[in-house]
Formats: sequence, C-alpha cells, structure tokens
Amino acid sequence: MVFVYLILAFFTDPQFALLVAVGGGATNLLYNRVYKKTKETSKKITSGGHTFQGMLIQKVAFYKYLKATGFIKTYELRLREAVDYIVKSNKKIGFYNALLVAAREPMVIFVVVVVIIVQVNVFSQQLGVIILSLLFFYRSLNSLVMMQTQWNGFLNLSGSLENMTAFMKELQSQKESNGVVPFEKFEDSICLDNVGFSYGNKMVLTEIDLTIKKNKAYAFVGESGSGKSTLVNLIAGLMPVSTGSITVDGLDLEEVEKLSFKKRIGYIAQEPVIFSDTIFNNVTQWSEPTPENQKRFWKALEQAAIADFVLSLPEKENANLGSAGILISGGQKQRLSIARELFKDIDILIMDEATSALDSETEKIIQENIEKLKGRYTLLIVAHRLSTIKSADEVILLNHGQIENRGAFSDLIRRSDSFQKMVQLQEI
Repeated sequence: MVFVYLILAFFTDPQFALLVAVGGGATNLLYNRVYKKTKETSKKITSGGHTFQGMLIQKVAFYKYLKATGFIKTYELRLREAVDYIVKSNKKIGFYNALLVAAREPMVIFVVVVVIIVQVNVFSQQLGVIILSLLFFYRSLNSLVMMQTQWNGFLNLSGSLENMTAFMKELQSQKESNGVVPFEKFEDSICLDNVGFSYGNKMVLTEIDLTIKKNKAYAFVGESGSGKSTLVNLIAGLMPVSTGSITVDGLDLEEVEKLSFKKRIGYIAQEPVIFSDTIFNNVTQWSEPTPENQKRFWKALEQAAIADFVLSLPEKENANLGSAGILISGGQKQRLSIARELFKDIDILIMDEATSALDSETEKIIQENIEKLKGRYTLLIVAHRLSTIKSADEVILLNHGQIENRGAFSDLIRRSDSFQKMVQLQEI
C-alpha cells in the first residue's frame, strides 16, 4: 500500500513527494525513541512476571512453613511488590501505545501542511497538482504510520520473545547426546576411567577410577558435597562426564541409546515421586491389572514393607493418593516409590538416600528386604546412615570429589580413620 501510493505521488509531483517523504522520515526519530522504550519496558514485564510466578509457586510449596512461622504476611508484601512492578510496567507500555495512536493523525497533517506552505510560498507550485499528489501521499503516510503503530504493538511482546529465544538456544546447547546402540541387558561391568565432572568452573568429581561388577552391592559414603549423588547420576547416564569415560559392558556410554539403558535402571531418590493417581498405577506405572502384574505388585509392596498399609485401606490398591501423595505420610510415599522400582524389570537399582525419611523400624524391615535382593540386582546405594550399608560388597568413601578409600565395611573401619570416625559418630 505504501509503495503503490508513493509511486503515484512521485509521478504527480516529484518535488512535493520528496519533501513529504523527508518530513515523514523525520517522524521516525520520535517512533524510534518510543520503540526503544517499549522494548525496555517489555523486558521488565517479562522479568517481573517470572519473579511473581516463581514467588507464587514457592508460596504454595512452602505454605505450611510460612503459615507456621508467621512469615506469610511478609511474603505477601513481597508478592504485592512484584504485582505493583508488573502493573507499573504495563502502564508504561500502555502510555507508549496511546502516544503512537494519538500522535499519528496530527503528525501526518502537520507534515503535509508544512510542505504545502513551502510548495506554494517558496516554489510557487499550483495548488491543484499539490492536492492530487496530497491525496496519494496522505494514503501512503497513513498506512506507514499505521504500520509503525502495529510494529510497536509487536514490540510489546519483544521481551518475552527474546527470553524464549535465549531459552531455546540454551536448551539446544545443553541437548543430551544420544547413542545409536540399543541396550538389551546389563551383562558384566560398568567401568569409570579417570572420570571428572564440573558445574561450570567448579569441579565436583576428579580422577574417578571405578569398576562396578554385575549383581554386586556398592555403597557410596562421604560428607555432604563430596560428590556421591553426582557420581551415581553419571553412572545412570543422567549427565555427560566432563573428562574421562564410562563404559558399559565394554561400550562407551555415549554410544548407547539412552532410553533403552535407563529402562534397565531403577532409581529411588530421597524425595519420593508420587503421581496423583491410584496406588496400583503409582507402583506399576499404569500397567494392565493382569493376574501376573497383580502378583508382582503385591510382592513389591511386601518387599517395601507397605503391603499391610495398602490392605488396611477401604479401596486397597485402587485408593487415590491425591496431588503429589498429599493423603499419605512421607515414609509411606518413600515405601511406595521403593515398591515401584522393585516392580520393574531392571538390572541396576540406585538408592540415593532412599531410607533417610523412614523411621528406624521401617528402615530395618526394608533393609532386610533389600539385602535379599543382593545377587539379583546391581545395587548402588548412597547413604548417610552407615547402618544401611554394612552388608555392601564394597564401600566407596568419597572426599572432595575423589575416592579417598574403598573396601568392605569392616576392612574400611580398620584402614580409614575418617570412616572410623563417621561410624563412631553414628554409634554403629
């Protein structure tokens, strides 16, 4: 539209058209300033929205603590401040949009009137030719200014657009590499050769050399921050190593098809994962309730020491656990998450502080059942409670991201002063 009317205007009166074009171009100085302000404000709205949403999620997650400590009112004030910041930024963008819309017609008329005065008084141009050219040019300028207004409306969302673009680039740069070799079954060993791992510039693990044999039980112990959980996460293929290599049955883990490998792994974390569904679906991961699956389901519950609790419920295995398992205790959540992994057909069972949320009696029962699994699974156990790893085939003591010592529980007590001190502190 702009292009067509400009051509017609130039054919009618080139001099007049040129003057109006210069005047119209000069209006871009104002628009460019408004564009810049709009982009800056859009970024503020996006940033403020992230802050508010994050705080709102935390208020829901930590509601009990905030309510119990009386801190909830202070936190609500912070939420209000976040809302005020968003409102203030939205008002600014509204002002810039209103300014562009309101200024559009007056600016066009001003430019045209000034050019007409110059043409008539300075260049003695005939008014008839000017009016014909003016009709074409007015249409052109109107379309141009309308386009500028729409562009500013687009810039209202530029903050979100830039944020999403940066996020997509970050996702792409951190994309997990996936091998092509399918993993059928764990047959022999996992070998870590000079493995190192870092978060940014911070080294978490260095020079880890370790061989994990099939159907043996390995316990990883050490002070908080020593790298225990990071090490088992590397073995599970959750993160790539920074240096060195991990091989599974002689094949580099980077070459293994990740999903097929992870399906052979059971993972029990300190924070239990409970879905808003029935007990049966939580444990079996939505398997069909066939007689065989029912049998495996109840066996897994017995091994996790929670079968009696499920039987005591009116709906038994069909009882719904509510959002994130809100209807059961922390210990019961953990036992169900343990039962889920025992139900699966796996080769490697990782237990990352899996029994830390349980009372001593339940922990003892589960520990006895886990010991029965020795020889059937490759067990990787991360534990602070040293009583849970006494029967492990090998205990690996980590210190500042390195293997300080290793051996059977009884041997390690004799050979390692730091391990002996840990055992004494826990009165084992």
